[in-house]
Amino acid sequence: MGYRDTIVKYCLDNIGCSYNYTPSGGVEHESYNCSYLSYCAYHSADLEIPTWQGHQNGDGSQSDWVRWAGNWTDSIDELTPGDLVFFGSDPYNTFHVGIYVGNGMMIDSVPAYGVSERPVLDQSGFVGGGWPFENTGDDIMIMPTRATIRLDHDMNVRDYPSLDNNVVAHYNAGETVNIDGIVLNGGYAWGHYIGASSKKDRYVALAGDTMFGRPV
Repeated sequence: MGYRDTIVKYCLDNIGCSYNYTPSGGVEHESYNCSYLSYCAYHSADLEIPTWQGHQNGDGSQSDWVRWAGNWTDSIDELTPGDLVFFGSDPYNTFHVGIYVGNGMMIDSVPAYGVSERPVLDQSGFVGGGWPFENTGDDIMIMPTRATIRLDHDMNVRDYPSLDNNVVAHYNAGETVNIDGIVLNGGYAWGHYIGASSKKDRYVALAGDTMFGRPV
C-alpha cells in the first residue's frame, strides 16, 4: 500500500471518533482536532508533518509545508487523495485542515460531527491544498525546513541521502550550510539543498532521525 492509500485508509478507519478540544489535539483512535487527525494519518504512512495548523501561517505549519514544497493548488479538481486541504480567509491565514479522499470529498474533524467524510465545499472558506512534500525520486520525501546550520564537525556532501552514495563536496567544521528540507533515511536526518553550481539535489547527514519530528 502506498503513502496516499495508507493516509486515506487511516482516515476512513477513524470515522466516528469524537472531536478533541484539549491542547494535546487528541487521543489516537478516540478523538482528534483537525490538525492532529492529519498528523496521525501521515504518521501512519511513516511520514512526519507538523502537528499544528492555525492562523500563525509562516511558522512551519501544515499549510506552509504544502507551499514550501511547491505543490499548492486552489483547484479541487487538481487535488489527489491524501492531499491536505485548508480553509481560511486566504492561503496565508487558515483555520482548518482536512484530508482529501477523492471525488470532491474530504475527511476532517470538527466539533459538530467529530471525524466524518463530507464534501470539501461543505466547509466554508476553502483556499487550497496539496501534498506537503517534495518528491525527489525513489520515494524520497523532503520535509520543507528552512534553516542555516553551523556544522560542529567535518561533513561530506552526497548526491543521495545514503552513506553508500557518492561524496560530491565537503564542509569543514565551523562552516554553515543553508538547507531547504530534511529527509529521513537510513537512520539519519539529512539536510537537503540544491547545489549552487550543479543545480542538483545535495544531502548532508545532520543527526539521528529521531531528532527531527517536525521543522526546526
